[in-house]
Amino acid sequence: MTLQKTLVAIAISASLSHPALAEEAASAATAEAEVEVMAVTGKRISYANNTVDEAMKQSKSPIGNVMDLVNQLPGITVGQGDAFGGDDWSTTISMRGFAVSGSEQQLGITVDGLPNGGSSYGGGSKANRYLDTENTALVEVGQGTSDIASASLDALGGTLNFVSINPDDEESLNFGVTGGDHNARRYFSRYNTGELGGHTKAYVSLSDSYSNRWIGTGSNGFTERLHAEAKSVTELGNTKITARFSYDDANEDNYNTVSLAQFAENPHWDRLTNVWTGNPDIDQNFAEVWSTLRENSFSYVKVETDLTDDIQLTVTPYLHLQSGRGDWMPNYQVYVVDAQGNRVTRGTGTGVLRPYTHVDSQNRPILDPAADVSEATRVSSYRHTHYEKQRLGMTSELFWALGNHELRAGAWLEQQERDESRDWHNVIDPVQYHYFDASPYWVQYDRTYDTDTQKLYLQDQIRLSDDLSVTLGVKQFYVDVERQDNIVTANQGQLDSDSDLLPSVGLVYSLTNQIELFAGYTENFKAISDAILETNQDYNALEAETADNIDLGLRYFGDALNFSVTYYDVTFDNRITYLQPGANGGPDYLNELDGTYVNVGGIDSNGIEASMDWQLGSGWSLYGAATLNKAEYNRTVNSQVLDEDGNVVVDANGNPVINPAAIFAGDKVAGSPEKIYNLSLRYQGQAYRTGLTARHTASYFGAAMGGNKDELPASTVLDFYVGYSKTLSNSELFKGLDLALVINNLNDESYLTGGQEGAYFIGAERTASLTLSLDF
Repeated sequence: MTLQKTLVAIAISASLSHPALAEEAASAATAEAEVEVMAVTGKRISYANNTVDEAMKQSKSPIGNVMDLVNQLPGITVGQGDAFGGDDWSTTISMRGFAVSGSEQQLGITVDGLPNGGSSYGGGSKANRYLDTENTALVEVGQGTSDIASASLDALGGTLNFVSINPDDEESLNFGVTGGDHNARRYFSRYNTGELGGHTKAYVSLSDSYSNRWIGTGSNGFTERLHAEAKSVTELGNTKITARFSYDDANEDNYNTVSLAQFAENPHWDRLTNVWTGNPDIDQNFAEVWSTLRENSFSYVKVETDLTDDIQLTVTPYLHLQSGRGDWMPNYQVYVVDAQGNRVTRGTGTGVLRPYTHVDSQNRPILDPAADVSEATRVSSYRHTHYEKQRLGMTSELFWALGNHELRAGAWLEQQERDESRDWHNVIDPVQYHYFDASPYWVQYDRTYDTDTQKLYLQDQIRLSDDLSVTLGVKQFYVDVERQDNIVTANQGQLDSDSDLLPSVGLVYSLTNQIELFAGYTENFKAISDAILETNQDYNALEAETADNIDLGLRYFGDALNFSVTYYDVTFDNRITYLQPGANGGPDYLNELDGTYVNVGGIDSNGIEASMDWQLGSGWSLYGAATLNKAEYNRTVNSQVLDEDGNVVVDANGNPVINPAAIFAGDKVAGSPEKIYNLSLRYQGQAYRTGLTARHTASYFGAAMGGNKDELPASTVLDFYVGYSKTLSNSELFKGLDLALVINNLNDESYLTGGQEGAYFIGAERTASLTLSLDF
């Protein structure tokens, strides 16, 4: 991508006056009010949607991951390997058979309606990289369907939109300190300027967090995070300007997956070690060398202008910068030569990669596996995978109220450049510790990926009567991906991933002022990501993933009771899955077992989601959510093993050998629970508050390749919170204070959460934290 191309794209976007801005972001202007009054049962729109409320925020510790806020909403499962969500590597999300995990991205994530840039471990940034919990007003979840303007390339199964709070009208200073289990500590501060110059208000916040891994003690790994945010809102006549900046610097030691058998053997250990032994064969699993380092900054300026009383234009340019790496410590070093036999320091040379574990007295590699190494020196490596990304984009929307029509026209433009490289460093003395030489002895690969994204959409919401409205829309994506190998410059790749025209239609019919029916149909699309170009395969044979979503539902909005129930039916076609031989046998440091992306048919998903919020009186309320989900693969793929001549391989009895990577029609989708129930009893008084939440997940299959297996046990997890808040009107120093105790997994349930085929993360044990907040 060139700067000139970027500027031209932005100029075209502005002149068209219809690039995209997600409708959800428009709610940011009143987000602080909405979080108190918006029913968690959702907006009055033509598809299923739910919203996080204040009580859900109170049940989570401020040191926790903002992604965990949606875990009580119907249809959603959020898996966190870390007690406070401090490990992106082990964070997974599942909704209606769609997932965000280490190998799949099928749910869109936006922040104030703007794209997060993907959710993958390798270069992605989930919402926790952009927001602190205290600065999150609400989270809007569109299950199955998202707003037509939603700026995401991953929204096959819906979108999670995280909305930041707005600045306060009055000047204030807030300071909070959190302490908890696993040496957890966190400091948070936020300063609100109040009104400036009669038209502007702003805030700036800073937080610093630290905690150890919950598994093990001593040198068992840790997470530390420095996070800053600033936001301003300026009102100038018929124009409002909102600017926001966030910065996040995280260093996270990871968790390891376990098999179902390993979990049964010991549900409190992920097989990483916490004592340095000096033996690289053991220390490759030392917790502190499984690490994620990420630095993200994200900025946007949103300009909303009333061109007339009936026409509004919103334009939002944004910039995202990311830098980071992932660490492992292979228990060997690698010897690579070119065609002339000379050692190679960049690239794979002849393609023969020879690991060695010892060097002789002259520091020469001992390559003969039968050699006597009793007097030799042991060696190992520190492997870094570097991730660099810059995204420059713009969303905008033209809204026109014309009689009984509400027209929206828009587009989303983005140019992304992503650099990924991997280098290997010499561990200076593996007997002593994992300190490594800053200069790599070998660069395995160095690649640049460019992605151009354009999305256009048009929607008309027609109010046919006071009781009935119909929404008609269409959208289309144009996505171009290029790869440039920076070592072997002739090795290039290009992939176009454009969608068809994607229609949507919906209706909302009000039976009474309190009861409404809704129905919606939409076609969703996920572009083929640049990760496909990392593999040596014919990726042109792949088809982009698509999903057809149908929602039929009823909502009730009463004085004391709100509830919503939705029947959904989803057909997911051309599902892309990464097949990697030996994936469950521990890290493949060299990636010699090169995986392949394949279309594995599709998924049929249908079920019922329901949520309820019941105000019982005297400050008490009851919240409940239920999910009944049936997600199955709809056709068999790769079930037979073929020999080199293309013949079916048979066993001794003449029966075809089953491919261990086969997918069978009718099998349950791996990692997709069929039954989830949430129930929360809450009390909110003038000063005191408390709540107890129970979440039950029925047993489900964790694996599907080769036939359903690994039935993960059912679990019930309890979360508890209690708090005290007091306004100090007579104090000369403090305006108010708040004290909150949060205990997650109160019943200390042992359970598995998220992961991948045959390899799962262990859910955290009982964890408590206490937070004191002071307002000045």
